[in-house]
Amino acid sequence: MLSAMVVAMASCAKHDFFDDDTITGEVGPEAYWEVGSSAVTAGGNMDFTVQYYSSVSDIDHSEVWYDIEETIDQTVTCPWTSTFTYSLSSNVKQLKRVSQKIEEYPHLEEFWSDSLHAYTFTGSFPVSGTLSPFIWSHPEEFDSTKMINYFGEGYMETFKEAVHAKMKYADYKKMYIGMGLMDDFSLYTDSTLDPNAGVDVYVYHFPLDAEGNMQSWVADSMQLYWDKVTFAMLVENVANGYYDVDYNRSYSLNALMRVYDVRDVYSTTQSKEIVIN
Repeated sequence: MLSAMVVAMASCAKHDFFDDDTITGEVGPEAYWEVGSSAVTAGGNMDFTVQYYSSVSDIDHSEVWYDIEETIDQTVTCPWTSTFTYSLSSNVKQLKRVSQKIEEYPHLEEFWSDSLHAYTFTGSFPVSGTLSPFIWSHPEEFDSTKMINYFGEGYMETFKEAVHAKMKYADYKKMYIGMGLMDDFSLYTDSTLDPNAGVDVYVYHFPLDAEGNMQSWVADSMQLYWDKVTFAMLVENVANGYYDVDYNRSYSLNALMRVYDVRDVYSTTQSKEIVIN
């Protein structure tokens, strides 16, 4: 009896030239398919060709199933800094909808191909028009509502704090003069001879106290000006006439075909990843 069970289990795991099957307790039909492209337009249809057969039961019908994945790419850059470059990017890919049945196709005997020794037919399945990509990239006008909707509450405040934490003398000078917050930075400028850089080479910096820290009155002034800097000002790329903000939302689907026999046993084809344009 044990030998018979081992043989039976081995036969259930047997594969042939078709793609791997998903066995639902019993041996189902063998199935293979190809889709017309690796990309499809939202609201359009994807063509496919399928081949299948069964050596254990009659075929009943086939179905296309797919899930939907959402990918969001975000990049925000501050072009105003001098001593460092600050750009914050993220890429998030998540399952937006679990796999669902999309379309069903009847089985017909006329699908039989003597040359292939299998049933075959061509068809198509629909893709929702609501899955079009969305891009908000380098806008010429800033929109705080869109920033909150696309990047989340608190994003602008967090970004501004992160830039501020890295800023040095040269960054403040470039930013405050470039943004038109002040015309002259000399009041907040001191210099020290650099003995390692050659004759009469000076390093410019804020006035420092005896311990080498920015003097308190300078720090207070810098903070007053910083409070006037908005997030929109931080990401404005004046030279190019746009704001350095990029948001890109796109979708893809993972599609497969199920082929059922009259016992309601099915096998699946290989999953195909398809980008939605």
